[in-house]
Amino acid sequence: MMMQQNTLLMAACKSFRCWLSSMMLALVLLLPAPQVLAEVGELPSLGLTSALEISVHQERLLGQGWLRQFRAQTRLYQDPLVQDYTERLLQRLATYNTGLEQKELDLVLVNQRQLNAFAVPGGVVGINTGLFLFAAYEDEFASVAAHELAHISQRHFARRVEASRGAQWTAMAGILAGILVASQGHADAGVAAIAGTQAAAIQSQLAWSRSYEQEADRIGMETLVAAGYSPEAMPRMFAQMQRVASLSGRPPEFLLTHPLTESRIADAQARADQMSGKRAPIRGKDYEMIRTRIIFNQIGSADDAWTLFSRQQASPAAEIYAQALRARGENQPERALELLQQLVKEEPEWLLVQYLVAEELVRQKQWQAAAAQLDELALYAPGYYPALFLRGEMHMQLQQWDQARRIFQQLSQQRPGDPDVWFQLAEAAGKSDRQVQLHQARAEYFQLTGRFRQASSQLDLAVEQARLQDQPWGVQAAIRERRRELEQQRSLMEF
Repeated sequence: MMMQQNTLLMAACKSFRCWLSSMMLALVLLLPAPQVLAEVGELPSLGLTSALEISVHQERLLGQGWLRQFRAQTRLYQDPLVQDYTERLLQRLATYNTGLEQKELDLVLVNQRQLNAFAVPGGVVGINTGLFLFAAYEDEFASVAAHELAHISQRHFARRVEASRGAQWTAMAGILAGILVASQGHADAGVAAIAGTQAAAIQSQLAWSRSYEQEADRIGMETLVAAGYSPEAMPRMFAQMQRVASLSGRPPEFLLTHPLTESRIADAQARADQMSGKRAPIRGKDYEMIRTRIIFNQIGSADDAWTLFSRQQASPAAEIYAQALRARGENQPERALELLQQLVKEEPEWLLVQYLVAEELVRQKQWQAAAAQLDELALYAPGYYPALFLRGEMHMQLQQWDQARRIFQQLSQQRPGDPDVWFQLAEAAGKSDRQVQLHQARAEYFQLTGRFRQASSQLDLAVEQARLQDQPWGVQAAIRERRRELEQQRSLMEF
């Protein structure tokens, strides 16, 4: 097992360092030479992020390059409903993190049942589906997300790198490669990469890493409370993690990269005790439904999923949804639809359950009823991403290619950084014989998954198709301009 992990780590580090070395060279060229080469006598002060030499813009470039590599190598969880819910939660928390300069966040959901979450410079937040399984309450889930946002707002990554100035690029490569490997379910190998990097640092710098965790706890709790959640959620979550670690003999993956000590738990509890206006734990209506959905998606059989779901007290709505998912798993579609329609009757203005009924109708190929349900949804929320994506998928199943193409074209404007949307748009454009748009959409999909050469080739094909179709010169010029933009991005990530 260890040999397999080491092999995986070496492969990940090799490809990642190849990309990162060119990225770092580009960043070095952007930094003033005297500042890059200067010796530093003391570590940066906690909270004084404005004096850092690595700019927010450079962090954004680094994070976007890492994100593209990550998408190409990691099994992501693709569910528009879960993606939309989690993005909205992150944006809500970001609103209350006053130090967060990077308001433009990128969320990646990792299809791993292990409890884990991580932050990458440039506003990238990764969350394992296992966090939903572990956190029974929305405020517990939000406490982990707020902690990760605090790492970004306090720019801990840049500060850690500058604290070890002599070997900063090596440190950066090791830390990011470690996150990449750990996120794929090989936490021991990933932590080995991070630990190996940290071994080059002096003991005082390792102490700063612990300070970063405490600072992220403090900022995260402040954000949590400002957003309306209970401060108790964070120490409660920590205590549960510690209990799992003591019972299983192995800590959750989150704790391998975010070490949890008795003093850290005590500090979090003391801080929560001092917070005024304590609130009861918040389940969250939508969160309970999302968590139930993931339980049944992640657990092999409907019976096993029901057993896991039944271990904790749930709201009546979540229990009805669980019964519907169990009926679906037992090949009782009529019963599943009946239960979901019961939810709609009880709360007709609940957007999420309206979507669930539409989804079940599409699943059962009741096209007319599904279209009517989606029309109803559009009246409540015209730009609701999960419903638009579902409508596009329905048109694809019906081979109504041009209708699907228009839906995914609309979504590509709403979500230009979503590779799933571009993939679907490319499929629909190809089927509806829109060759120029096919190659343009493929180019965007390829560049968002780190394949810039293929993206440039697709844009070359788009220009050629536009020329053959005698399209206006402005169309061809716009495609060439996009190609130049992608070449500039590629020059920062691949030499």
